[in-house]
Amino acid sequence: MSPARILSGILAILLAYNSAFFALHLTGRSRMWKDALNDLQTTLIIMELMAVAALFVDLVVRYDNIPKAWQTPRVIAVGLCVAGLLFKWFILYLHLSYLVD
Repeated sequence: MSPARILSGILAILLAYNSAFFALHLTGRSRMWKDALNDLQTTLIIMELMAVAALFVDLVVRYDNIPKAWQTPRVIAVGLCVAGLLFKWFILYLHLSYLVD
């Protein structure tokens, strides 16, 4: 399996993870997500940081090798993953500082 296919799989997994996070957060069921992942939260955030960093570096380095039809969707998808990571960090900060329940 080529590294490009592995990174595409990681991108798909991160998009699904972000979609699930935002869907639960917007429907008010984020407490369920927090309780389920409480013990793994730090490890999950570190793994997500490494995955997003790898996707961003891959996007910058391999941008010209990506087919023209997939360049814009790839940039948008990686941007969504970066924004999702920053949003989750902000939510984690709010929870750790006891600003929200």
